[in-house]
Amino acid sequence: MARLTATERQLLASHSAIGKEVRFKERNGTRREVQGRVEEEVSIMVGQHKHVLQRIRFCDGVSWDGSAYAYRSGYYTLSDKARRLTWGQYAQLLTETEYRRLLRKAHRMGWPI
Repeated sequence: MARLTATERQLLASHSAIGKEVRFKERNGTRREVQGRVEEEVSIMVGQHKHVLQRIRFCDGVSWDGSAYAYRSGYYTLSDKARRLTWGQYAQLLTETEYRRLLRKAHRMGWPI
């Protein structure tokens, strides 16, 4: 992937999924079911990726253990060809220091994790 320009870095840093639906695709299917909505997120920029923790409020009847919230970690990046924002399709890898920074942000938001 090419190095980010200042404009691309700003685009990536400013992107947020707050208020957006979280959908999961059925295994071996094409249907996508809404799980909930992103209520809050914390993030850190590491190189060409924006690593996020998202606090997702489940839709009624979706939680399998009665929890009101789920937490999802992942990252955003820019696609190689079109240079569009995209949700990372690979598992994220952060150092201990970077993950602590991300978790501290979640704690400062009052998340009970």
